[in-house]
Amino acid sequence: MRKLIRIIVLDVLRSRFVLLYALLLSGMAWSVFSLENSTQKALRSLLNLVLLTIPLISVMYAGSYIYNRSEFIELLLGQPIQRGRIWRCLFAGISLALLTAVLIGLGIPVLLYSFNNLGFMMIGVSGLMTIIFISLAMWVTLLSRDKARGMGLNILMWLFFALLFDGLMLFLLF
Repeated sequence: MRKLIRIIVLDVLRSRFVLLYALLLSGMAWSVFSLENSTQKALRSLLNLVLLTIPLISVMYAGSYIYNRSEFIELLLGQPIQRGRIWRCLFAGISLALLTAVLIGLGIPVLLYSFNNLGFMMIGVSGLMTIIFISLAMWVTLLSRDKARGMGLNILMWLFFALLFDGLMLFLLF
């Protein structure tokens, strides 16, 4: 199981997408912290950016990775390995790679500027959001074999959770 996870993580890291993702998060965090005087205002602004970008990138990358590596997954399914173990390894590999990008890209600036409970909570919530949206994207890819339909469902799911759900919750609260 560890060997399969290592192969998947190395495959994800080879695409250099994780490096670009870490640089994007780092650039957003450094720019927000350099523009704001108060760290609490900066964390609020960064939270708004993170709530839109992390779910979108997690959903789109996990979905496209699984659809593009379908031949590799079919090859693994032909081996004497349980199907659940293969999907757990895929989930763990994609999650580890994207969590590393979140921890490096977002964690370093947040911990340098806000080394308190709020900063740790921001990093924790970002990591949990990454894991949750990767699992939702994997679920959608299991439901739909067609790549266009699956990626469309992933985008609709992101739109629902990022825009409509937040607006609905604000409407119900007020």
